[in-house]
Amino acid sequence: MRKLCVGAIALAVVVVACLQAVANRTAAENVLTESVVYCEGYDMGGLPVTEQTTEFPYSYVGPALNVEVDWSDNIIFHQFAAGAKVRTEVILHDLTIGAAVYTLSAHFMIVCMDTGIDAVPETYIAEGLWVDGPSDAYSAEVNEPGLLLYGYNWDTRGLDPGNYRLIFWIEDEQPDNPAAPIIQFTDVDLKSGAPGDTDPSAGAIFGFVGYDFVTETSWVDMVLIEKPNGRK
Repeated sequence: MRKLCVGAIALAVVVVACLQAVANRTAAENVLTESVVYCEGYDMGGLPVTEQTTEFPYSYVGPALNVEVDWSDNIIFHQFAAGAKVRTEVILHDLTIGAAVYTLSAHFMIVCMDTGIDAVPETYIAEGLWVDGPSDAYSAEVNEPGLLLYGYNWDTRGLDPGNYRLIFWIEDEQPDNPAAPIIQFTDVDLKSGAPGDTDPSAGAIFGFVGYDFVTETSWVDMVLIEKPNGRK
Protein backbone atom coordinates (compact mmCIF):
# COMPACT_ATOMS: atom_id res chain seq x y z
CA MET A 1 0.00 0.00 0.00
CA ARG A 2 2.81 2.38 0.85
CA LYS A 3 4.48 1.79 -2.50
CA LEU A 4 1.20 2.49 -4.24
CA CYS A 5 0.75 5.76 -2.35
CA VAL A 6 4.29 6.88 -3.12
CA GLY A 7 3.74 6.01 -6.79
CA ALA A 8 0.46 7.89 -6.85
CA ILE A 9 2.09 10.95 -5.30
CA ALA A 10 4.93 10.83 -7.82
CA LEU A 11 2.40 10.55 -10.66
CA ALA A 12 0.45 13.49 -9.30
CA VAL A 13 3.61 15.60 -9.13
CA VAL A 14 4.41 14.74 -12.74
CA VAL A 15 0.87 15.61 -13.86
CA VAL A 16 0.97 18.94 -12.03
CA ALA A 17 4.37 19.73 -13.55
CA CYS A 18 3.09 18.92 -17.02
CA LEU A 19 -0.02 21.06 -16.57
CA GLN A 20 2.08 23.93 -15.30
CA ALA A 21 4.41 23.64 -18.27
CA VAL A 22 1.46 23.73 -20.66
CA ALA A 23 -0.01 26.73 -18.85
CA ASN A 24 3.29 28.57 -18.93
CA ARG A 25 3.76 27.86 -22.62
CA THR A 26 0.22 29.02 -23.40
CA ALA A 27 0.72 32.19 -21.39
CA ALA A 28 4.03 32.89 -23.12
CA GLU A 29 2.36 32.65 -26.51
CA ASN A 30 -0.08 35.43 -25.60
CA VAL A 31 2.32 38.05 -24.26
CA LEU A 32 2.75 41.21 -26.30
CA THR A 33 6.30 42.03 -27.32
CA GLU A 34 5.42 45.34 -29.00
CA SER A 35 3.71 48.53 -27.93
CA VAL A 36 0.05 49.03 -28.89
CA VAL A 37 -2.15 52.05 -29.43
CA TYR A 38 -5.72 51.21 -28.38
CA CYS A 39 -7.70 53.64 -30.49
CA GLU A 40 -11.06 53.36 -28.73
CA GLY A 41 -9.65 52.69 -25.29
CA TYR A 42 -10.61 48.99 -25.09
CA ASP A 43 -8.27 46.00 -25.11
CA MET A 44 -8.81 42.64 -26.84
CA GLY A 45 -10.80 41.37 -23.87
CA GLY A 46 -13.21 44.28 -24.07
CA LEU A 47 -11.84 45.91 -20.91
CA PRO A 48 -11.07 49.65 -20.70
CA VAL A 49 -7.44 50.69 -21.11
CA THR A 50 -7.31 53.63 -18.75
CA GLU A 51 -3.73 54.84 -18.95
CA GLN A 52 -0.43 54.48 -20.72
CA THR A 53 1.93 51.91 -19.24
CA THR A 54 5.30 53.15 -18.06
CA GLU A 55 7.26 50.06 -19.08
CA PHE A 56 7.74 48.42 -22.47
CA PRO A 57 5.61 47.31 -24.21
CA TYR A 58 3.80 50.64 -23.87
CA SER A 59 0.04 51.06 -24.07
CA TYR A 60 -1.27 54.20 -25.74
CA VAL A 61 -4.88 55.36 -25.85
CA GLY A 62 -5.78 57.67 -28.71
CA PRO A 63 -5.89 58.01 -32.50
CA ALA A 64 -3.50 56.33 -34.92
CA LEU A 65 -2.64 58.86 -37.61
CA ASN A 66 -0.02 57.22 -39.82
CA VAL A 67 -1.07 53.59 -40.22
CA GLU A 68 0.49 50.93 -42.44
CA VAL A 69 -1.56 47.92 -43.57
CA ASP A 70 0.52 44.77 -43.92
CA TRP A 71 -0.98 41.48 -45.17
CA SER A 72 0.71 38.26 -44.10
CA ASP A 73 3.24 36.56 -46.35
CA ASN A 74 1.14 33.41 -46.10
CA ILE A 75 -1.53 35.07 -48.24
CA ILE A 76 0.87 36.83 -50.62
CA PHE A 77 3.26 33.97 -51.41
CA HIS A 78 1.04 30.89 -51.16
CA GLN A 79 -1.41 29.43 -53.65
CA PHE A 80 -4.51 27.74 -52.23
CA ALA A 81 -6.88 25.20 -53.73
CA ALA A 82 -10.64 25.34 -53.26
CA GLY A 83 -11.44 23.35 -50.14
CA ALA A 84 -8.38 24.49 -48.20
CA LYS A 85 -8.45 26.24 -44.87
CA VAL A 86 -6.88 29.64 -45.44
CA ARG A 87 -5.46 31.69 -42.59
CA THR A 88 -5.85 35.39 -43.33
CA GLU A 89 -3.85 37.90 -41.28
CA VAL A 90 -3.44 41.66 -41.33
CA ILE A 91 -1.11 43.73 -39.14
CA LEU A 92 -1.55 47.47 -38.53
CA HIS A 93 1.27 49.71 -37.32
CA ASP A 94 1.37 53.41 -36.58
CA LEU A 95 4.64 54.39 -38.24
CA THR A 96 4.94 57.63 -36.26
CA ILE A 97 4.95 56.15 -32.76
CA GLY A 98 6.19 52.69 -33.75
CA ALA A 99 3.29 50.78 -32.22
CA ALA A 100 0.75 48.18 -33.31
CA VAL A 101 -2.79 49.47 -33.76
CA TYR A 102 -5.85 47.92 -32.13
CA THR A 103 -9.15 49.35 -33.29
CA LEU A 104 -12.73 48.20 -32.94
CA SER A 105 -13.46 49.71 -36.36
CA ALA A 106 -11.51 47.08 -38.34
CA HIS A 107 -13.81 45.36 -40.88
CA PHE A 108 -13.28 42.32 -43.09
CA MET A 109 -15.10 40.45 -45.84
CA ILE A 110 -14.36 38.18 -48.81
CA VAL A 111 -16.10 38.48 -52.18
CA CYS A 112 -16.08 36.07 -55.12
CA MET A 113 -15.15 38.36 -58.00
CA ASP A 114 -16.61 35.98 -60.57
CA THR A 115 -20.13 36.05 -59.12
CA GLY A 116 -20.19 39.13 -56.88
CA ILE A 117 -21.42 36.96 -54.02
CA ASP A 118 -19.92 37.26 -50.53
CA ALA A 119 -17.85 34.23 -49.59
CA VAL A 120 -17.47 35.72 -46.09
CA PRO A 121 -20.06 38.38 -45.20
CA GLU A 122 -18.96 41.65 -43.64
CA THR A 123 -17.72 41.23 -40.10
CA TYR A 124 -15.92 43.55 -37.70
CA ILE A 125 -14.11 43.61 -34.38
CA ALA A 126 -16.74 45.36 -32.25
CA GLU A 127 -19.40 42.92 -33.47
CA GLY A 128 -18.09 39.99 -31.48
CA LEU A 129 -16.16 41.55 -28.61
CA TRP A 130 -18.92 41.57 -25.98
CA VAL A 131 -20.74 38.44 -27.19
CA ASP A 132 -21.42 35.80 -24.55
CA GLY A 133 -20.10 32.59 -26.10
CA PRO A 134 -18.46 31.64 -29.42
CA SER A 135 -18.61 34.12 -32.29
CA ASP A 136 -17.65 34.08 -35.96
CA ALA A 137 -16.94 37.81 -35.89
CA TYR A 138 -13.63 39.23 -37.03
CA SER A 139 -11.10 39.19 -34.21
CA ALA A 140 -7.65 40.30 -33.15
CA GLU A 141 -5.12 38.17 -31.31
CA VAL A 142 -1.53 37.99 -30.15
CA ASN A 143 0.53 35.39 -32.01
CA GLU A 144 3.39 33.29 -30.64
CA PRO A 145 6.10 35.93 -31.30
CA GLY A 146 3.96 38.44 -29.38
CA LEU A 147 2.68 40.49 -32.34
CA LEU A 148 -0.84 41.90 -32.54
CA LEU A 149 -2.72 40.82 -35.66
CA TYR A 150 -6.21 40.64 -37.12
CA GLY A 151 -6.99 37.08 -38.14
CA TYR A 152 -9.71 35.06 -39.80
CA ASN A 153 -9.76 31.33 -40.55
CA TRP A 154 -11.36 31.04 -43.99
CA ASP A 155 -12.78 27.59 -44.68
CA THR A 156 -13.14 27.33 -48.46
CA ARG A 157 -14.90 23.96 -48.49
CA GLY A 158 -17.93 24.17 -50.78
CA LEU A 159 -16.53 27.13 -52.74
CA ASP A 160 -15.76 26.97 -56.45
CA PRO A 161 -12.30 27.68 -57.83
CA GLY A 162 -12.02 31.24 -59.07
CA ASN A 163 -11.09 34.80 -58.23
CA TYR A 164 -11.61 36.12 -54.70
CA ARG A 165 -10.98 39.46 -53.04
CA LEU A 166 -10.15 39.71 -49.33
CA ILE A 167 -11.10 43.21 -48.15
CA PHE A 168 -9.97 45.05 -45.01
CA TRP A 169 -11.22 48.52 -44.14
CA ILE A 170 -11.87 50.98 -41.34
CA GLU A 171 -15.45 52.00 -40.59
CA ASP A 172 -17.03 53.26 -37.37
CA GLU A 173 -19.99 51.04 -36.56
CA GLN A 174 -21.64 50.50 -33.21
CA PRO A 175 -22.11 46.80 -32.37
CA ASP A 176 -25.68 45.50 -32.55
CA ASN A 177 -25.42 43.99 -29.10
CA PRO A 178 -27.31 45.19 -25.98
CA ALA A 179 -24.37 44.15 -23.78
CA ALA A 180 -21.89 46.34 -25.68
CA PRO A 181 -21.06 49.86 -24.52
CA ILE A 182 -21.46 52.89 -26.75
CA ILE A 183 -18.06 53.18 -28.43
CA GLN A 184 -16.32 56.51 -28.83
CA PHE A 185 -14.41 55.92 -32.06
CA THR A 186 -11.19 57.80 -32.71
CA ASP A 187 -9.31 58.37 -35.93
CA VAL A 188 -7.47 55.50 -37.61
CA ASP A 189 -5.83 57.08 -40.65
CA LEU A 190 -4.75 54.64 -43.36
CA LYS A 191 -4.34 57.46 -45.89
CA SER A 192 -1.01 58.66 -44.53
CA GLY A 193 0.63 55.28 -44.07
CA ALA A 194 2.62 53.37 -46.65
CA PRO A 195 1.40 49.99 -47.92
CA GLY A 196 2.93 46.93 -46.33
CA ASP A 197 6.10 45.69 -47.94
CA THR A 198 6.03 42.83 -50.44
CA ASP A 199 9.47 41.63 -51.50
CA PRO A 200 9.26 40.17 -55.04
CA SER A 201 12.53 38.30 -54.48
CA ALA A 202 10.92 36.28 -51.66
CA GLY A 203 9.15 34.00 -54.14
CA ALA A 204 6.27 33.80 -56.60
CA ILE A 205 3.44 36.19 -55.70
CA PHE A 206 -0.08 34.72 -55.67
CA GLY A 207 -1.86 37.43 -53.67
CA PHE A 208 -1.98 40.90 -55.20
CA VAL A 209 -2.50 43.84 -52.86
CA GLY A 210 -4.58 46.89 -53.75
CA TYR A 211 -5.40 50.12 -51.88
CA ASP A 212 -7.97 52.87 -51.94
CA PHE A 213 -6.83 55.53 -49.50
CA VAL A 214 -9.97 57.63 -50.07
CA THR A 215 -12.16 54.93 -48.55
CA GLU A 216 -9.34 53.61 -46.32
CA THR A 217 -9.66 50.16 -47.87
CA SER A 218 -7.02 47.51 -48.52
CA TRP A 219 -7.53 44.22 -50.34
CA VAL A 220 -5.81 41.13 -51.65
CA ASP A 221 -6.88 39.51 -54.92
CA MET A 222 -6.16 35.79 -55.11
CA VAL A 223 -7.21 32.68 -57.04
CA LEU A 224 -8.52 29.48 -55.54
CA ILE A 225 -7.28 26.79 -57.93
CA GLU A 226 -8.81 23.40 -58.64
CA LYS A 227 -8.10 20.72 -56.07
CA PRO A 228 -5.42 18.27 -57.19
CA ASN A 229 -6.77 14.99 -58.57
CA GLY A 230 -7.43 12.40 -55.91
CA ARG A 231 -7.70 14.94 -53.07
CA LYS A 232 -10.85 15.23 -51.02
